[in-house]
Amino acid sequence: MHKPSTDPIAYTLKVSRRARSARLRMMPHEGLVVVIPLGFDRREVPALVERHREWIERTSLKLDRHRPEAQPELENGLPCMVRLNAIGEEWLVSYEGNRRRLLEDLCTLPFGLVLPADASDPDTAIAVLQMWIKKKAGESLLPLLASTASSLGFSFVTSGVRIQHSRWGSCSSRGRITLNTKLIFLPPELVRYIIVHELCHTVHMNHSKAFWELVARHDPDFREHDLAMRHAWKYVPAWVGVK
Repeated sequence: MHKPSTDPIAYTLKVSRRARSARLRMMPHEGLVVVIPLGFDRREVPALVERHREWIERTSLKLDRHRPEAQPELENGLPCMVRLNAIGEEWLVSYEGNRRRLLEDLCTLPFGLVLPADASDPDTAIAVLQMWIKKKAGESLLPLLASTASSLGFSFVTSGVRIQHSRWGSCSSRGRITLNTKLIFLPPELVRYIIVHELCHTVHMNHSKAFWELVARHDPDFREHDLAMRHAWKYVPAWVGVK
C-alpha cells in the first residue's frame, strides 16, 4: 500500500497585480509556482499548498512521464549537445576559456560549437548559447513563417523571435507575429501548427468558432497538435531560460 508523502513541498512564490485569488501552477522547469494577489497573507500559503498535495503530486508525476530523456549535460548543467528538432539538427558543444564574450567569437564548425566561455563559468556560457539559439531561431523560424503565410494566402506586417516564458507565439492587432525562440526545439509538425495558429489570428483576433474553422482548414490535425502542445515543454532544455 502506497504511503502518502509528508515531506514539505517546494514551491516558488510569485505576487501578481492581476491575480484576483491565489492559484497553483505546475511548470515543466520551475516546478510548483504559487501565484498570489497583492495583499494576500503569505502565512496562508503553506496550508494552501498542503491542501492541494494530492493534485501537486499527481501533476508532477504526469509531467515526469512526459519528460523525455535529458540531452547530455556536464556536471554543472551545461549541455554537451543541443538538439534542434524543428530543423533536424544536432550540435555538439565544447567550451574554450576565453574572456571574449561576443556572439561573433562563437566558433561554428560542421554541427559543432566551440563557445568562447569556460565551462566553469556557466552563466557566461549559457548567455552565449541563448544568443546563438535566438540567432538560429530567427534564421529558420522567420523564413518558415513567411513561406507558410505565402503558400496559405496569409499576410502579416512584421515578425520577430523572442525567448518567452509561456507563450509559443502571438499576433498583435497591428499584424506583428512574434514566435517563441524555444519553438526551434519542437518537432516540425508542432512548429507548423503554432505558425498556422498565429497566421489565423491575422484574420480573427480571438478564438471564436470561425477562428478554429480557419485553423482546421489549414491544419486538419489541429486537435491532435493542440493536445500535443500541452506537453511540448518537454522538448525544451532547462538551460534555455526565460530571459
